[in-house]
Amino acid sequence: MRLRARRHARGFSLIVAMLMLAVIGLASAAIMRNAVSGDQVANNNRLQTQASQYAQVALRFCLAQLGQPPETRVARVLPLTTPPAWTTQRNWSDSGANIAHTLTAAEVGSSVQPRVAPQCLAEATSLPNTYTVTARGFSADFKADASTGATRNGSAAWVQATVYADPEAGAGEAPVAAGTVPPGRLSVRQRTWQQLLTPPF
Repeated sequence: MRLRARRHARGFSLIVAMLMLAVIGLASAAIMRNAVSGDQVANNNRLQTQASQYAQVALRFCLAQLGQPPETRVARVLPLTTPPAWTTQRNWSDSGANIAHTLTAAEVGSSVQPRVAPQCLAEATSLPNTYTVTARGFSADFKADASTGATRNGSAAWVQATVYADPEAGAGEAPVAAGTVPPGRLSVRQRTWQQLLTPPF
């Protein structure tokens, strides 16, 4: 009778031990999954921040170009187009007529250079003395679809500024028509910027 009781107790202990082992295994797997998910979220945030910082660098560069004489600008200020130049994918590649400016290493001005250089594009709008400056920056692992330009991997951040800029004195006697670019420097009076959460492509 005692032998049966001992065997029954040993069998029950084995079942309890196996159940505890299964619970410990499931808890360990859940902890590891949460740790991996946390690392992925942190890495994605880091890449998005990196892309946003390079977009801001490109935006500031093109804004500074407005104050340069036209003959010294390395980034052109485009006249009004329909649709706006910044919404057309080919203008951000090598195939567009109104090509966006891709910053060089010297223009980025950092000891740590991006793997994919940021870009910016400045253009006139339908409002007098008002211009739109659009820029985009990329994370180190950015890859785009060759045909559509859409992001396939990594992060691309878009920022845009609306700028009110007067032509400097002596730029021209006649008033500058809306949608055109004056022949001289532009003096920025006011600007607002936003991050584009829904890029055009």
